[in-house]
Amino acid sequence: MINISMNRAIGLFILFAGIIFLIYPGFSQEVVLSMHENYTLDNCTLQVEDIDSQAAKVWVLILAGNGPSLSMVLGINDTLSCGKRTLMVKRFYAGESADLVCLKINSISG
Repeated sequence: MINISMNRAIGLFILFAGIIFLIYPGFSQEVVLSMHENYTLDNCTLQVEDIDSQAAKVWVLILAGNGPSLSMVLGINDTLSCGKRTLMVKRFYAGESADLVCLKINSISG
């Protein structure tokens, strides 16, 4: 009987933690992208044009709604606002065939 109660308690804890993670704006997540990969967030689409892990730079194209596209080169800890969220370049990974960039996504309160 104790095992059943403990399993229920753990299950409820995981359920509530998942719900809080989805609705609480203070949480962040990380996304790892490769060259020519897209990521859509709110009303923006971020397209990775090129990654240079040795220089720690990523070239991105930002498409926001019907407006003109914006092209930027970002380095580590550079941020970009996209709707109610911010993207920050966290790190780069050098691969044999392609480099990767890791972006941290945060919600803006308010």
